[in-house]
Amino acid sequence: MAQATSYNVGVPNSVQGARIDLSNQLRVVAPEETPLYSLLPQSQAPKATRTEWLVDGLDEPRFNAPLVDGADLTFNTDFTNEIAGRVRLNNSIQAFQRQGAVSPIVEAIEMAGPQTSLLAASKAKILTQLKVDIEAGIASSQAPADGTASVGAKMGGLFHITDPTATTGFFDTTAKQAFRSVAGSRHSSGTLTESAFRAVMQSIFEAGGKSQTYRCFAGPSLMNALTDFSRAINVVGGTNSKFDANIEGRKITLSVVELVTDYGICQVIPTLQNNRTSGQAPTALSKKSGLLIPADDSVSLKMLQPITVQDLPDVGGGGERFLTRAILTVCALNPRALGSITNV
Repeated sequence: MAQATSYNVGVPNSVQGARIDLSNQLRVVAPEETPLYSLLPQSQAPKATRTEWLVDGLDEPRFNAPLVDGADLTFNTDFTNEIAGRVRLNNSIQAFQRQGAVSPIVEAIEMAGPQTSLLAASKAKILTQLKVDIEAGIASSQAPADGTASVGAKMGGLFHITDPTATTGFFDTTAKQAFRSVAGSRHSSGTLTESAFRAVMQSIFEAGGKSQTYRCFAGPSLMNALTDFSRAINVVGGTNSKFDANIEGRKITLSVVELVTDYGICQVIPTLQNNRTSGQAPTALSKKSGLLIPADDSVSLKMLQPITVQDLPDVGGGGERFLTRAILTVCALNPRALGSITNV
């Protein structure tokens, strides 16, 4: 018997007139958190395409050759130039930009979604996208490079700045290399055990001499490794030791958000933008990567131009268009105070 049913009248695009229920709900299903961009302080805005700052060191302490009482100093040998050890570090500024356009007709017709204007929706999406671009650039291994007639300037990312073996970009001279992150401040091979993590913190402490609060911006695999430090199986580990779990209100906490070490407190912050390759999804390397940054002004963002939206004239009648842009760079006043992890 012929009859109208849900499976012949109600199919999508049915010519019989069944309506489609398309709600105004819209959810972005991609990662959009930007902890580095949000938490790093901003320092003085740059005034050129390359921003520079000075670093200096101290001699090793001397105490076994005191001056003889009453002896005169010799001008040529006993006085020193205390400014001679200063070195300029620098980073190039980079423009981050995305742009969009909407045709006159599509802007005028009714569309599903939380915003009635596709132009406004496009601007909101690109603002979020640009922040993610900036976050990935900050946490990249990209080396700084000046702009040319064919390529734009690139800023150096923190995985480049924290590389103890870098000889290009940020540390392209022997004098600059004396101020690199020290050997041992990057864990790059083998399992990240508690002792290996402590060794990274110890190396940073020995280089800078400060026991302070750090933020560890950690990829998912690194987060898991750090949390496993607290697992009972790792504590007991066949030693017949007793392990007491603090269980209150029928709740077991299985996440580590702060590590109190011998060399400072480390606050753990998850991220998906570490050590990314431009235009590609997170890799195993990016998920294993982490940055250890002091919670002071050792690392900051220098904004030549904050994120702005600029409406462009409708030249030619093709529709409304706009661009969103930010121009900035990363300043690492003391690379020796930084650490990194690229393997768990």
